[in-house]
Amino acid sequence: MSVLALSPIAATLVNWTELWKIVLTALVGGTGVVIVFGLLLLGISRAKTATNPTTRYGLYTLSGLCGILVIAVAAIGIYAMTQKPSSTTSKPKAAAATLAPATTTEPQGFRTT
Repeated sequence: MSVLALSPIAATLVNWTELWKIVLTALVGGTGVVIVFGLLLLGISRAKTATNPTTRYGLYTLSGLCGILVIAVAAIGIYAMTQKPSSTTSKPKAAAATLAPATTTEPQGFRTT
């Protein structure tokens, strides 16, 4: 049974296709950045203990590329947040129902003037 069949009210309020795209993108992007940052830290720690100069330079190069990638992803994220489109003002919709004025009930014996 799908989520849409379980909650018809939520189906009208939430665009499930777009929500899954956002969740998947956030999961892949967030996990990917964490893995690349982990490779950066691993490369630096292994380069410090490497005895072969070629290995050391290779690990520092790998760490540098990972660092550039992490900074680029952060910059793209900040740029995307600052460049989001502004919301347009929508015209007010007509009322779906006419509201009757509220009536008050006064206790018997009391009169307001």
